[in-house]
Amino acid sequence: MYNSKTLILTETEFASNEKRLSICLRTNGFSFSEISLSGTLLTYGEAVGTHADTMTGVIGDVKDFFNSVGIRPFGYKDVQLILLTDENVWVPDELYSPAFNQQYLSLVGADAESLMTAHCSALDSTAVFVASNKQALAFKVALPGLNVVNQHVRMASLGLEKRSMDYPVLLINWREGKVDYAAFSEGKYIFGNTLSQRSDNEVLFHTIEVLKSYQLEDKGTELLLCGEVDRQRFSLLRPYFPVASLFTGCHSSFINPQFRALHTYRNALIM
Repeated sequence: MYNSKTLILTETEFASNEKRLSICLRTNGFSFSEISLSGTLLTYGEAVGTHADTMTGVIGDVKDFFNSVGIRPFGYKDVQLILLTDENVWVPDELYSPAFNQQYLSLVGADAESLMTAHCSALDSTAVFVASNKQALAFKVALPGLNVVNQHVRMASLGLEKRSMDYPVLLINWREGKVDYAAFSEGKYIFGNTLSQRSDNEVLFHTIEVLKSYQLEDKGTELLLCGEVDRQRFSLLRPYFPVASLFTGCHSSFINPQFRALHTYRNALIM
């Protein structure tokens, strides 16, 4: 069962086919947003609670939650569920075969009975990642037309390639116990990975290693931070980059003034 923790709505009416719905699954529920095709942030919400043990239970809870907040999640131009996963492998389209999914994951030391795949048109590649598909399948049944991806597919699809034409861009999504990296340079996605972190200083070490490994440290690289970032974490990484800012996603505007108080950088993956 899920309960609404945060909900910001916009009274202006938009047809469903003029909106995108993005959902990020979390251990204690999920967050979601509605954004118009022109980039206007219309809705943000958080559902908190325990995921049901059965697929049927999850399906019912998802439907009941959206009904309880007055949202009919049907007819959207795009519906996306983002899974936060720890092991990910990119396989170019010309090399990908579903029969070798397990072997692909073994390249990063993962040995999973439960895995999923998601195609990334921005990279002409398929991401193979470790994930339990029970909840993902339940959301797909509850929300027809749902496309399931992980954070690496989402980060690679944010359109940051154009931003990296003049200088490299390093995007970091900071979350509990993990950091997700995506690097772009000369208009191309060049790197993406998830690393464990036991302390903020360990994140600093990993970040400097990324800069050195991909020869980004002397090229005016821009840092974009999102997720569980606070003033201390921002200040820790800021001195190592000529330009640094909080990344708030791809939406360009909002109508409801309540969004001014929302820290969109904490939820940039669905923005």
